[in-house]
Amino acid sequence: MAIHTTDAIVLRRYPFRETSVIVSCLTPEFGKIKGVIKGLRGPKSRHRSAMEPITRNRIVFYDTRASQLHLISQCELIDPLARIQEDLPTARLAAFFVDLAETVVPLEDPQPKLYHLLKDALERLAVGQTEPSELRVRVVLRMLRLAGFEPQVDQCAHCTVRVDSDGFWSARVGGLLCRKCLHEDANAERMSALQLETLQQLSDEDAISIMDSSVLEVLRRHLDEFLTWRLDRPLRTQRMQSAWQM
Repeated sequence: MAIHTTDAIVLRRYPFRETSVIVSCLTPEFGKIKGVIKGLRGPKSRHRSAMEPITRNRIVFYDTRASQLHLISQCELIDPLARIQEDLPTARLAAFFVDLAETVVPLEDPQPKLYHLLKDALERLAVGQTEPSELRVRVVLRMLRLAGFEPQVDQCAHCTVRVDSDGFWSARVGGLLCRKCLHEDANAERMSALQLETLQQLSDEDAISIMDSSVLEVLRRHLDEFLTWRLDRPLRTQRMQSAWQM
């Protein structure tokens, strides 16, 4: 039975029996892991962290090898990211990022880039020095790419020809369609050259200039449609967002 120590972003937390919890965490070295923490909800818990979602912690866990549910023996809070909870739209966006990671990242598949993408996004939200619409589109595109769920953003999803202009968006088919492949989805939506350029820039580049807010809103809507088609189940945060807007 191996013992590991790692940083961990808490994605989800479930009650387990009377005083314990099960948590799902994203780590840089081990990918997404699930573990049980015994006695965390007890009156005399010895742990130095409550392991709340959207916090960063240092954990020690035992790799049981026999299952994908490990025993977390120690947890210490590193960064509560407390300022995220001070603003409701910011808290909703952070919850969406964590929900997306929980849904698309496979268990125990180490992907340091994915961990650092989520960590950077949450830290940006915590300090309030980012444009939320731009951050949302960028994080969704890159997280989906790293997890192997990405839409086609630079070539036709049907014939794979390069699409630099005259492109159409089809969430059902899996991203962009060229004009010759419109028979695959008669409801595909025409994308402007600026929308295509912004989509590809947000997907590929680290340094990003200020983007047009109306373009970002179109891309956000397209990506939400893609998630609805691509995922086996809708994200909880997407369902909640729809309810808030009613």
